[in-house]
Amino acid sequence: MRYRVVISHNQTSSIMKFDKSVPTVFVFDAPTQDDLDTCRDNGLQYKVVEAAGNRSKNRNIGLQAIIQQFAPSDDDIIEFFDGDRYVVQHNYEFLVALFVNENVDGVLYTCDNDTRIKKYHVPSEGAIVLDTGTLCNPFYSCGFGIKYGAIRKIMEYNDGEFFVELFNRWGCEDQFMGLVCDQLGLNIAITAEIMLNGNVGGDQNQHEEYKDSLQRYVDMMLLRHIPFRNDTKPSRIIKMK
Repeated sequence: MRYRVVISHNQTSSIMKFDKSVPTVFVFDAPTQDDLDTCRDNGLQYKVVEAAGNRSKNRNIGLQAIIQQFAPSDDDIIEFFDGDRYVVQHNYEFLVALFVNENVDGVLYTCDNDTRIKKYHVPSEGAIVLDTGTLCNPFYSCGFGIKYGAIRKIMEYNDGEFFVELFNRWGCEDQFMGLVCDQLGLNIAITAEIMLNGNVGGDQNQHEEYKDSLQRYVDMMLLRHIPFRNDTKPSRIIKMK
């Protein structure tokens, strides 16, 4: 089975662009009436949280809703999306094959304009298992899928949280997730077989909160005794068969 969590902030126009056939929970932290009406009129599940801006907490709230309602098994896939990053190309069969046949625990999805594609030489067909243990690792949370069994391991490591909620400003909660996956020996791939709209990467300087998040990132690495590593392990290319 596959489930989805979408965190949304004044992104009404994107709500109906997510596939209704996949059980999905939308999490709003500052919903407009149009947001709520769109969900109600189309029978979509949603949660409203009081405090705005904590993306980690919002994703965790959506995840808990999925767990409570569906009781996923370890092999089930849970996908996480930002509200403005809907799927424009999805290859579900290939996604399942990565998890089942290639010992992959999580898959990062790419965007129409994605700095990671060139940087990591992501093939147009296939995927690459990447090193997420480096300081500037490629784990971005705009769109990814992960096995529930891997989620449970991460939650145990994070004292019950999936995303660490101390990251309550813009940025770094996802790259810290990459570090945690590396610490736990989880294999994370990136693919262009699943493509989202929009841009990703290279916009950190547009967000004033990023400096605070970066300091929290460093503090958490020191607290968890995670090494500051820039040298990368060899990547593994997975080709379409």
